[in-house]
Amino acid sequence: MVKRLISSMKTHDHWFAEWWSSILLMIVGMYGLCVPNSLIIHQSFINGFLKVLPFDVWQWLFVGFGLFQFTALRCESMIGRGVAAFFASSLLIWGTLNVAFYGRCHFSLVAWGIFAVINLYALARIMTRVEKRYELL
Repeated sequence: MVKRLISSMKTHDHWFAEWWSSILLMIVGMYGLCVPNSLIIHQSFINGFLKVLPFDVWQWLFVGFGLFQFTALRCESMIGRGVAAFFASSLLIWGTLNVAFYGRCHFSLVAWGIFAVINLYALARIMTRVEKRYELL
């Protein structure tokens, strides 16, 4: 299992970026659940247009989408990767726009925007079948 993971990381540059995105989603969700009054995470969900859902629901969405993306990458499913990249980028875009419009958040949340772009790029590669052609070489 470890050898397969290492060889996959060496041959799949974009796979590795998506893997880091799934790790970020899971860590942010778990951190928010374990430290609910954290200034870094909590402020971004109680201000702005993210009040649509309770704080814990947002954290479970982060954990769930992170696990889904991790599983899709592990199974090497193009459809799963595309769906996971769509949901991950959507969630991260919501958070990034909330930071941009309301701005009462920790500066480290700008990383969400970077990982949203990574997921959108992965989604574009999968939808245009560039990823599939790249994998066959």
